[in-house]
Amino acid sequence: MKNVIIVGAGRLGKGFMGETFYNAGWNITFLDQDPQVIDELNRNHSYNVTVHTTDRVFTNEVKNYQALLINEHAKVLDYFLQADLLMLPLYPQDFLSAARDLAFYFDQQFEVDPSAKKTLICLTNKNHIIPKITAAFRASLKDEQVKKWFDQNVVIRDSIVRRSTDATSNYSTDLVTTAVASLIIQGPVFSDFSDVKWLDVRDNVEMLKDIKVFTINGPHATTAYYGYLLGYDDIAKAETDPKVAQLIKEVHDETIEAVLYEYPVTRDQIRELEYLPAAKDEMSDSIYRVGFDPIRKVGKNDRLMGVISLCEKYKLKYDGHVKAVACAFAYDEPKDVKAQQIQQDLKNLGVVSTIAKYIERPAEDPVVQQIAEYYHDLSKVN
Repeated sequence: MKNVIIVGAGRLGKGFMGETFYNAGWNITFLDQDPQVIDELNRNHSYNVTVHTTDRVFTNEVKNYQALLINEHAKVLDYFLQADLLMLPLYPQDFLSAARDLAFYFDQQFEVDPSAKKTLICLTNKNHIIPKITAAFRASLKDEQVKKWFDQNVVIRDSIVRRSTDATSNYSTDLVTTAVASLIIQGPVFSDFSDVKWLDVRDNVEMLKDIKVFTINGPHATTAYYGYLLGYDDIAKAETDPKVAQLIKEVHDETIEAVLYEYPVTRDQIRELEYLPAAKDEMSDSIYRVGFDPIRKVGKNDRLMGVISLCEKYKLKYDGHVKAVACAFAYDEPKDVKAQQIQQDLKNLGVVSTIAKYIERPAEDPVVQQIAEYYHDLSKVN
């Protein structure tokens, strides 16, 4: 049997990666730095994933896995040495600590079997960070000899996630996921996972990921933030509101026009990338999950501001995106630490300075001023 290590046993790690590799018959080892995540996985030595495909809904029991703390060196090492594929479903800010935690095992791999090759696949919606992730892994290795081996025997690849997975928390062992589109993975890779469904290796992933984040995640975030302000807690319900639907359309149309100007793609190619078939009995997707961490989602190159920059470049309208970003700054979900950080800054720094801080533009920038105007007068988007 083939062996995969899944670094990060939260919603995506269990609900997508674990369920997918279990179905393919691979040996699975979950690693996480949170003891509660590992304890819950080991409590019953199994967990359940309800899967929504295009034509049916079913529940899989995932079992016969290993679940270990990432720094349990003696327990983890043998599994690491046997694995040639590592999946990393992590938030962008967590890759640095993952690199530090995994350095011991790469050092040992070099000592025990330097002929081995490893493929690491990163699952995150943030684009253009693979060089930074690779540098973090190299910097964590013990010496130049290991780094030279790493450069020749390890590849770190990006991916495009097109699958919603949810649960009540990262600790939950009852998850729900849609299975209607493949994970698109940057090639080339050292590992052979052609026997695993829902994994698709392609070229030009960095460009495709930009387009996907803009065309899918931008409208999705818009739904979450505007829906929240209108009192919804579920994405599907928010989408049925005419006001939300209108803003989604405005954001999507602006995005498509900007993408067609910026990238060497056709409208049909964009449609193929962004089209996700409807799942049977569409799973509920919480606004909390989609809206989580508005600081990242209003970042200067992310799903909303990235499109605004393109629109400025080509002198296109971006009113919908300005409204969406304003809604993101008004998102005050009490459970979201990053949302509360923004709210605190709004009180302490003022609206204009806070917006300028998070979208990384001068306070006098026209976009900052436009967002502030919509923030102050949310009747324009309500």
